Amino acid sequence: MPPREPDPTSPVDALSDGLVVVSASGLVLEANRVAREELGVAASTPVPPLLAEVWRAAAAGERGPVDLPVVTAQGPRTLSVTASRLAVGPTAGRGQGQDGGAEAGCTVLVLRDVTDEREQVDALSAFAGVVAHDVRGPISAMVGWSETALDALLSTPPADPVEVAALLARLHHGAQRLDRMVANLLLHATSRDRELQRAPVDLASVVEEVAEARDVRRWVEVTEMPKVSGDAPMLQHLMDNLVGNAVKFVPAGVEPRVVVSGTPAGGVVDVTVTDNGIGIPPGMREQVFQRFERVPGTGLGGTGMGLSICRTIVQRHGGEISVGDGPDGVGSSFRVRLPAAV
Repeated sequence: MPPREPDPTSPVDALSDGLVVVSASGLVLEANRVAREELGVAASTPVPPLLAEVWRAAAAGERGPVDLPVVTAQGPRTLSVTASRLAVGPTAGRGQGQDGGAEAGCTVLVLRDVTDEREQVDALSAFAGVVAHDVRGPISAMVGWSETALDALLSTPPADPVEVAALLARLHHGAQRLDRMVANLLLHATSRDRELQRAPVDLASVVEEVAEARDVRRWVEVTEMPKVSGDAPMLQHLMDNLVGNAVKFVPAGVEPRVVVSGTPAGGVVDVTVTDNGIGIPPGMREQVFQRFERVPGTGLGGTGMGLSICRTIVQRHGGEISVGDGPDGVGSSFRVRLPAAV
């Protein structure tokens, strides 16, 4: 079967998946638009190296699918390749092979982009690990504390009320931690999908409200700053996460100190949240914005979702967020760029 020239009216060019037909001798007979434009596969050329192994496996009777990491016109992607062997010969009326004899058969390779699917599976696996560690751990502890408290209340003579109160306080703390995790999961979903309701937002007032609600106002200094344009509830979640982290992640025995400021820069506002905490190592400063990532060695719990949520919120507003050293190399300094209110 001779190679076919690209036909823009061909039905296979309308496919969203890539399709490549390879002869038994390893010559590309046909490549649809996706295969040509995204992978550079061309008819009348040898099967490209990235598909050669799958093609050879198909000749041995294996169909796949096989995941292949590739670099396309869109950047790094993952393709799922399925191979099907077709019997082609003179009875099928499909022409001659390169040696003039009947072509014994050809292979159809279907290439489907599964990058997003694989990322979702990876995220789900990471989430399962977080649930196993961060949810089962507190639940197990709460079960133990509740059993101890129950035994203490039913003992003769009854246990010291102070001891029981301490156990109940631990139960309360565990329940609050689980509640925060569920709230973060819901916020993660809404921060990606919720429609933005833009309006002028006074971030200084938002930070003050967040600090009051967390009962950390004495540690938080807020300077006047220009209003930004954004979704008020989402920006409140943003500042709540940043202020909460700044107060939480401090060395033992150190009183937290957080400064939130903002300056105009053209049509945007540069917001800075600095603290005197434990800081973030340079090698982790991009990684901490990924889902379920936490700075190791802090000894402090967390879902690993807070900064990922922050980045999602900022990016949905058309802004940027990054982190560096705090003043004099102490602590962290988060820099958030948001559109200024008109």
